Amino acid sequence: MDYLDRHLLLLLQKDGRRASADLAKEIGLSVSATNERVRKLIDSGAVAAIEAVLDPVKSGFGVTAFIFVDLDYSFDENEFVSSVASFDEVQEMHHVTGQHSYLLKVRTRTNDDLNHFIVKSLKTQPGVRATETQIALNTAKETRVLPL
Repeated sequence: MDYLDRHLLLLLQKDGRRASADLAKEIGLSVSATNERVRKLIDSGAVAAIEAVLDPVKSGFGVTAFIFVDLDYSFDENEFVSSVASFDEVQEMHHVTGQHSYLLKVRTRTNDDLNHFIVKSLKTQPGVRATETQIALNTAKETRVLPL
């Protein structure tokens, strides 16, 4: 991956709908050469998806919570990961170091919905020993843009 590829990735991160002609002009290549580079970046997996990023609050999901999950040591984590990854409320799931097993980023419409998710979906999973939830009061910064 060279400088032009990294520049293309940066531009696509900021606006995945940007016209090929604009991308080509920005990086100094022809439209066809630019399209070929973008195709190769997608085929290689460097671009995992081109998607719309919604504003969670304006889309009705005003509650953001971070949930630490502790698993029983004897439990098969693959089963937990597979099951919890299927929940729509779970935006991110990270295997973490320290006293907890996993950290989840969860979005729901209301606190009642969050409570329902924790009690009825998360805590009923086999192997879940304990959870600790922190609700974000506001979000000062949130991005998926990598500093290329």
